Order: sequence, then C-alpha cells, then structure tokens
Amino acid sequence: MRPGARLPLLCGATLLSGCSALVFETLWFRQAGLVLGNAVWSSSLVLASFMAGLAVGNGLGARLGPRLRRPLVAYAGLELAVGATGAALVAGLPALTPLLLPALRAVLLEPALLHLVRAATAFVLLVVPASAMGLTLPVLVEALRRDERRFAWKLGQLYGWNTLGAVGGGLLCELVLIGRLGLRGAGLAASTLNLAAAGIAWSSTEGRRTARTRAQSRRARRVAGPGARSRRRSSPAACCSRSRSSGSVCCC
Repeated sequence: MRPGARLPLLCGATLLSGCSALVFETLWFRQAGLVLGNAVWSSSLVLASFMAGLAVGNGLGARLGPRLRRPLVAYAGLELAVGATGAALVAGLPALTPLLLPALRAVLLEPALLHLVRAATAFVLLVVPASAMGLTLPVLVEALRRDERRFAWKLGQLYGWNTLGAVGGGLLCELVLIGRLGLRGAGLAASTLNLAAAGIAWSSTEGRRTARTRAQSRRARRVAGPGARSRRRSSPAACCSRSRSSGSVCCC
C-alpha cells in the first residue's frame, strides 16, 4: 500500500480512537462521581488522574516508540487494550462502591487526606486505560515518522482527525449513547470503535508489508539488470531446445 493511500486510513483510525476516548472519559466521570463524590474537588481529582495516565502513556510512547519494529501492529494492540480495559472499568466501577466507602468514611473529617485517597483511587483505576490511550498517538506517529516526506503535514492530519473524533465522541455519548444504550451499552459501543481502529491499523500494516515485498522484488530485478534476464533466456533447457530444432548437437 502506498504511503499516500495509507494516511487516510490511519486518519480514520485516529478519528475512531478519539471518539472512543471521549465516550469512555464521559462514562468514567459519571461513574467515578458515584464512587468518589460529585463535588468540584472530586471531579478535578478524577480529571487530574486521567490526564496523569495520558502523560504516562505519552512518556512511554516517546521512550519505546523508536524501538518498535512494527508500530502499526503495536498501535492495533493498544486500541484493543483500550477497548477491553475501558469497557471492563465501566462495568466494574459500580461494584467498587461498597469496597471504597469504608476507606472514604475513615478519612471523611480530614479533607487533605480524603482528597489524597480519592486521587490515588482514581489514578489506580484509570492508569491502565488512560496510559494505553496516551500511547496510541505517539506509536502511530512513529509509524509515519519513518517515512519522512511531509511528516509535519501528516502529523497535523493525525492530530486534527483525532481531536475531531474526540469532539464527536463527547457529543455522541451525552446526546445519544447513554440515553439509548445505558452506561454499559455505551461502553461496549466505545469498545467497538477501538476494535474498528485496530482493524484499520492491522490492514494498513499488512498492505505495507505487501508493498515492501513488491518493492524489494523490483529492486532485485533492477540490480540484476538485463544480463540476468539474458542468462535466464539462455538456460541449458532453452539451448538444447534450440539445438534440436536446428538439428545441431547440444553442448550445453
């Protein structure tokens, strides 16, 4: 697959990924409010924990991205991880409320300690899916960085489509998904978006491998030159065939 043909597919993958991320974030905020409280402090701590997870993922992507042999395969795996852990968190958060209430009640009269417990709880809950989200874009950028032609333009395209997907995901979750599917149904819908993004990335890497194989074959033929083709045409079998047709003795 030509790099120019692959970019629109990857932009589509980032669009779906951004949409899924904001659907999950909206669902987590709603459910974390039921577990940790709906006060301004609680919401701020949940948001801070989510952004901290993204930062962890970004840092890991910057460190590990250049070491990846097949970044698009890694990106597909990350999308699957986001979908699986995100949906599991949506399904499991309500069950955590009875487990967390005793710890929160124990520090209810100590605001600073209460906020610390809330922040630690939110970070532990969100670190895996949020870190996987933070990893996706750096890994995808690494795949395109190795083809340095118009890299800045390609990076802008990826980031723009990812942001557009995030805008759509926030609106879609509040206006459509929660009302029609409920919280768990909306989580499954977001996981489906991650699955679609992973499929797009996987198909792109398979096409890239096919294109690379064809390019290597063409380079090998160019390096061999016309002499190799003439040698193939003058193989022993062809020589004997010509000798028999002319009635001469074959000496090949």
